[in-house]
Amino acid sequence: MIDRLVEDLTPVKPLKARDGLAITLVIAAVFAAAIALFGGVRGDILMGMPHPMFFLRGGALLLLGVTSSYAVIAMSQPAVGNSFKGWVWALLAALLFPATAAVMAMIAAPDNMAIFVPRYGVECLAISMLVGTGIAAAQVFWLRRGAPVALDRAGWLVGMSSGALGAAAYSLHCPFNSIFYVGLWYSLAVALCAIVGRLVVPHLIRW
Repeated sequence: MIDRLVEDLTPVKPLKARDGLAITLVIAAVFAAAIALFGGVRGDILMGMPHPMFFLRGGALLLLGVTSSYAVIAMSQPAVGNSFKGWVWALLAALLFPATAAVMAMIAAPDNMAIFVPRYGVECLAISMLVGTGIAAAQVFWLRRGAPVALDRAGWLVGMSSGALGAAAYSLHCPFNSIFYVGLWYSLAVALCAIVGRLVVPHLIRW
């Protein structure tokens, strides 16, 4: 009887977290290269004198994107009690940008009025979310190969990680260094991607 039960089974190659993370980062790098190629790179980078905000913004986005992506990839293999929580600290660090912008706005007027010009913000949102969609698609494909159990959390993390990496890719082109601009538009891009991920992703990875 046991032989009959297992005769149709075929071995399945186990998923490796490092492979899933590598795929995510390669796709993000390809999108970043495309933005640099077709949209252009920030002038200060081309001159070899990047503004400190470029490193702070990009570093925070990459830290959040990589840690939350790893959490997403790890969720493809069900486990109890050992889920990766590093993304929580990265999120808290990233929240310093909107928090600082809010505090500074109460003290002084924004130093760059470009944050109030819709076309700049819309471009940031559109490109960041478009790139995030491509990254999220790869993560959803990976999760569908596995067996995630916390679907709602997976949705939040897919959206947040893809949004952060998408925004990091766009930051190569974005010329603005104002804490108000970063705190508003970049935070909004990540937040909207997280909300969309929560609403859409659970339906795509249910098993």
